[in-house]
Formats: sequence, C-alpha cells, structure tokens
Amino acid sequence: MATESTAQEQSTIPNDLQQRYSNWKKNTKLLYDYLNTNATKWPSLTCQFFPDLDTTSDTHRILISSFTSSQLPEDEAIHISKISTLKHLNWASVNNFDMDEMEFKPDTNLKLPSKHLVNDLTIKFPNGDCNRARYLPQNPDVIAAASSNGSVYIFDRTKHGSSRIRQSKNLKPYDAVLFNNSETVEELHENTNEAISLAWNYQKEGTLASCYLQGQVQIWDIKQYFHSNPVLDKPVLNIQFDALGVNDVSWMPSHDSLFVACGESDTLALFDQRIGKEVSRIAQNRHNGGVNSCKFNYQNNMLLASADSEGLVNMWDIRNLDQYPIKSINHGSSISTIEWNPNLDTIIATAGQNDGLVKLWDVSNTDNELLFVHGGHMLGVNDISWDLHDSWLMCSVSNDNSIQIWKPAHNLVEAEQRV
Repeated sequence: MATESTAQEQSTIPNDLQQRYSNWKKNTKLLYDYLNTNATKWPSLTCQFFPDLDTTSDTHRILISSFTSSQLPEDEAIHISKISTLKHLNWASVNNFDMDEMEFKPDTNLKLPSKHLVNDLTIKFPNGDCNRARYLPQNPDVIAAASSNGSVYIFDRTKHGSSRIRQSKNLKPYDAVLFNNSETVEELHENTNEAISLAWNYQKEGTLASCYLQGQVQIWDIKQYFHSNPVLDKPVLNIQFDALGVNDVSWMPSHDSLFVACGESDTLALFDQRIGKEVSRIAQNRHNGGVNSCKFNYQNNMLLASADSEGLVNMWDIRNLDQYPIKSINHGSSISTIEWNPNLDTIIATAGQNDGLVKLWDVSNTDNELLFVHGGHMLGVNDISWDLHDSWLMCSVSNDNSIQIWKPAHNLVEAEQRV
C-alpha cells in the first residue's frame, strides 16, 4: 500500500482535532495492548477481517478499498491486505529482555513479518467508487462490492493475482455484476442510482441483499450467474422502501429469510423474503437525521441495534419493533456504522462519522457502560470490523487516509464477567 499524506489533506483537519490526536498519541502505551497505524494514498470506505488466521505467524487478512471519489479512477480498487500482530512470539522470555530500554524485545536473529499492513492482492474496481465490500461467509474467496454507479460487482479472489490471468484479453474486470434497473450493459456507466451497502445471507449461500440511493432494497441470487451472461439485472426481490435513500441492510444470522433495512426518512423495518414484504417497522420519531446503520446481534437474533445521524443508538426486540426501544445509548455525534462484537454479545462499537472516534460499549446493564474510546483518527470513521479470533482486536478506517488495527489494554475493558 502506498504511504503518503498531502498538504491539502492535512489542511482540512481542524486544529482541535490535530491537538486531540497529539494528546492521544502521547498516551497510546497506556491505552492499548496492540496498536498499528497505517497511512494510505486514498481513504477506504470499507474494512472487514477475514475469518482465517495463520497461526504460525499470527497473520490476519483484511478486506479494504481505495476511494478516490472519481478523481483518479485507475486507483479505485479493493485490496486484500495482511498483518501480523506478533502474538506467536515468546515476548516473556528472559533472553528477550533489553536492559537498556527496560522492555521485552524479540530475538534479533528471528526473521519477523512486516510490522505494518501489507497489500497481498489488489483487484482494480471496474467502474464508479467502492462504497462497501463484503466477502461471502460460506466462501471468503467470493467478494461483493457496492458501486456508486449503481452496480454490485462480484469478484472471485482466486481469479485475480495470476499474471497469466491478468494478461488474458478475455478477462472481464469483474466475475459477475448485479445491476439495478438496467436494460443494457452500457447503462452501467451512466446509472445514478448509487448502491450504498450490501449484506450476505448467513444461512443461504449466494443470497445477497443490496440497498440504493433511490430507496430500493433488492435481493439477489448469484447462483443464477452464468459465464455466458455475467450481468444479472433481475433481482429475486425488489422493494421500494425509503424514497430518500436506504443506508444499510442486515440479515438475521440464524434465519435464512428475515432481514432489516434502514433509511434517510428515519425508517427501520423488518422484512421476510418468503412473503416478499415488510413485516413490521419502528414508529415515527424514534430516530432523527436518518438511520445510517442497523445490525443484528450475532448471538441473540432477537436483538437489533440501529444508529442515526444524531448519534443515537437504539436497541430493539424485533418481536416488538413498533414499540419503544429496550435501551438507548448516545455516541455524541453522527454515527456512520455500528458493529456487535461476534465473540462478546453485550459489546457494541460505534463509529463517529464526524468526530472520528470509535467507542466501545457494554450494554449488559442499565448504565450502558462506555468501556473505551479510540481517538486515533483525525477525520470521520467510515467502517469498523471486529476480528473473529481475538475478542478485542479491531480494524477502523477513516477519511484521513488511515487504516488502524488496535486492541484496548485488557485492564481497561476486560471485566471479570467478560473475560
């Protein structure tokens, strides 16, 4: 990955945020068990830890993107990057103690992996900007990406990276494409109905939900794809949900037909694919400024969280979605996205769209305890992801071109009941 930061980008960061970052940096040794910061040429709008882990080198893979806002289309891409957090090293050995610096260090003769994020594979984005990318849960080699041109591109990682394949004249820049309201492939370059977000079905392999700027929620079955016709333009289900735009979709983890969507009209609704329509929705005035994110709890499917532009996160019992939320927390400013911890079911992370903060909360009691605030970003956070193998390891990406992998100090977050 390229590492540069232009003077123009630096000048857009307010002085108070730069000062906050400076203060944060001075205290990082006290705040984190692990912290890795990376600066890239372009910001990423998406991040997701892959489910695999190379235990011999403690190497994690992360799905990210390059967002150029159409300034440099040739740089628009999705990347599979990798990083080792060095947990495989025996830091506690007496032989590794440096008396001069009074800290443990690895054996100097040991060949270590790079301490920074390394780009393992780049897939050039065909058209538009990549708004969100997610791998297929049943097969992480298959990646879906929502484009600003209205299409959803499907990539097979195994078909990218071979020089023989890259040089093939017959290779398309995508393996399949799902296109909203299209009659011809040429419209792919002119469509203004931006694809905002997407989500794979956890139970039904190949089923994908996508949502759009003009208010649709669509369900696709990529098993209908054929090499002879890689463009799918007929979704399994098409729902006009929110005329002001739909911001997020989420499948219930243990159900193959129930999903939720949220939108700019302060809407949040539960849908059943089997009957092809809405089942229930929240009442008016439960959110303000548009609902930006909605996520089911991974271990308690009846628990749903939604977050809005006013910084409010509501927790819902989906059996009573039209009633008051069962509890609420306030991030303090607009939230871009939320993520439940897949290993600790009472822990939820909120990402600040404007303040650049990632906050970790424990919602197991009435106090809704704020456990930790990550202040490493100077501009808004676009996406966050929990690692599946380490309960407190997280990745966050920001408009300041930073990609950070971090783990709060255990003494700050690990109460006895959460260990």
